[in-house]
Amino acid sequence: MSMKTQAYVCKEKGAKLELQEIELPALKAGEVTVKIDACGLCHTDCHMCNNDWGVANYPLVAGHEGVGKVTELGPEVNGLAIGDVVGVGWLRGSCGSCRQCSIGKENLCTAGYQGTYLASNAGCWGKDAQNMGGCFAQHVRISAKFAFKIPAGLSGNSVPPLMCAGTTLYEPIADYVTPGTRIGIIGCGGLGHMGIKFAAAVGGVVTAISRHAGKEAALKAMGASSFVDSTNAESMKAAAGSLDVLIDTTPVALDLEAYAALLGFGGAFVKVGLPPGDASTFTFNYIPLVFTGKKIACGSIVCGSSRTNDMLALCAARDLTADVEVVKFAEINDVMEKLLKEEAKHYRYVLEW
Repeated sequence: MSMKTQAYVCKEKGAKLELQEIELPALKAGEVTVKIDACGLCHTDCHMCNNDWGVANYPLVAGHEGVGKVTELGPEVNGLAIGDVVGVGWLRGSCGSCRQCSIGKENLCTAGYQGTYLASNAGCWGKDAQNMGGCFAQHVRISAKFAFKIPAGLSGNSVPPLMCAGTTLYEPIADYVTPGTRIGIIGCGGLGHMGIKFAAAVGGVVTAISRHAGKEAALKAMGASSFVDSTNAESMKAAAGSLDVLIDTTPVALDLEAYAALLGFGGAFVKVGLPPGDASTFTFNYIPLVFTGKKIACGSIVCGSSRTNDMLALCAARDLTADVEVVKFAEINDVMEKLLKEEAKHYRYVLEW
């Protein structure tokens, strides 16, 4: 049967979120009910509530960094038990039968994965109307495959951001970084600080690239070996040609040629932060690409199930979690505004009930 719960709902584009009762659909075979204890706040949630990409459906319950306990099992659920602590991220389903799904890369499902709170306006990523399915709710119902068991070594409110900030950065690091790789992380906020921690943990030589020079000491304590002040022309010039990989975590369109200059020959520029739709295109000169072998604007989205579990295992083994500021869900509108104004004191807000 269906289930009633409380959630913070965005009723229309740009509206303040309101606490109200919503109704979750009946639990299906292979699904679980999760009582959400806490959820991280991602820039994507703000983008979706403001429909910056033109893919949101309203009313909308956002949130895709949820952590809580399993309270109900649907038929045919294996591997989870009532009381297990699980994390819910950006994916809630996929076709399950294509080549990518068969190897745990549901993030690249050839039919399009089902987003946790996407619906028809998101095209192939919203085939099932799930616009009320996000983690800004006291309960969610989701496929057990995408309710990831949190290892025993991880606990507390610094864990929820792993479900998006963690998976978003772990994916390209798993693709591009091996011991000794010289990697630069552009933008050292909610996403970027996890990238620094992961890249250092797998043996990368990390350069933190930020326009906030006051963060240098903290970022080096997280694992960065060097720091580039992106607002300082001399700092950028000194780093020219010094990197094998650049991961851009910023939700804006940067001066691509200025940052590509930091790459050595054969280097790769990877974009994970997505700007608003009206700023999501770029141009680049083919000549330096051909003669330097650089790969520009490789895209990357969150992990599929296989790497999500790998990421959580690494975090448990190396005690890697996010640096967070915990607030009550009742403050959600205030902290969304602070996030957009870059007034956050820590690297990620986590909302708790």
